[in-house]
Amino acid sequence: MKTLIVGTGIIGVIYGWALSQSGIDVTHFVRKGRKEQFKDAITLDLLDERKGHPKYNVTKHILKCVEEISPSDGYELIIVPTNMHQTENVLKALAPVSGEATFLILSGNWEGTDFIDRLLPRDRYLMGYADAGGTIRDGVYWTNLGAEVRLGEVDGKPTEKLEKVKALFAAADMKPDVQENIVHWIWQHIAGAVGYAAGFAKHREMEAYLADKKLLRQCTLATKELFKLCELRGVDLNKFPEANFVNFPNWLVTMLVRWNIKRQESAQRYTSHAASEGSMKETKAYFTSMVKTAEEFGFEMPNLKALGTYLK
Repeated sequence: MKTLIVGTGIIGVIYGWALSQSGIDVTHFVRKGRKEQFKDAITLDLLDERKGHPKYNVTKHILKCVEEISPSDGYELIIVPTNMHQTENVLKALAPVSGEATFLILSGNWEGTDFIDRLLPRDRYLMGYADAGGTIRDGVYWTNLGAEVRLGEVDGKPTEKLEKVKALFAAADMKPDVQENIVHWIWQHIAGAVGYAAGFAKHREMEAYLADKKLLRQCTLATKELFKLCELRGVDLNKFPEANFVNFPNWLVTMLVRWNIKRQESAQRYTSHAASEGSMKETKAYFTSMVKTAEEFGFEMPNLKALGTYLK
């Protein structure tokens, strides 16, 4: 599939590299004036978790970039790996000039699909979530690439376009994890992250954050509030094993979070973007939306609201 990836952020670049390595024709859509910045190869420092690939890989990668597109370009797939607060504007800009391309929206989501449905018919888009992360250190993309990618139709039904996108990622040795309800999967995943991200804003440095046990406990309590909010929205957490930790004692959850980030190299790379301006802006956007949702349900979230102090 001729593929366009929006931007040159961590997810877009690492997926663009992996797909191009498997023979896919990949182009990156960049802002006006940015194409020239990528005339030379970039450096990737990868922790690659895919089977059959070297675990560590430092390599050069040349990005093919364009600053505008038209329906005649013939893109079959447009991947949108943007921050949550950027997605709507990207779709507004690209939908009218995208021809018949399928959009794969790899953005976080808390607002649901109404804004997407206003811009694209459902037979033109899929939703998903990347199993990858990292940051840019001294011009080097310091990243991890996971072995899976979450995908799904909004209504959960199998479709031809879903099968094509599954095959695309499978060819790059990323196992498609198709979710029966991709929107609910994203909601519970975001609920499991935002409380900790908001608490991180207090120190904006990982060592100090992990040493602040009182703060981590409050992050855990805020996360449990957010999982309850998901249930109020109709999410069945029993369908998502990764949400099981909500039932663990607070001390155990806090200990596991500290252990995971301290000991797991993939977690270290995945969370390394946490202090970036884009990450902080996205966390603030999630926080605002989540508080609004809680107010609509008349649900109190004192721990999350307390963490909001660090986002100001």
